[in-house]
Amino acid sequence: MLINNLINVSLSAPASLGLAYLAMSESISILMENAVSAERDSQIVQNAAVTQCCALMISAGAAFAAHSG
Repeated sequence: MLINNLINVSLSAPASLGLAYLAMSESISILMENAVSAERDSQIVQNAAVTQCCALMISAGAAFAAHSG
């Protein structure tokens, strides 16, 4: 019985640290996944803004050409 108690006590610290490391690595992986998702979303918004600006420039040029001609 004493030996079982000693084994349990000696293994409890490494086991608890292992679980803490596991939880920490899971949290970091979720943070990284969220960062990648946010970067992708910002790229989509940037592409939409550039497309809108190009469309406005083309329509402004067409309107100028229609009034000039």
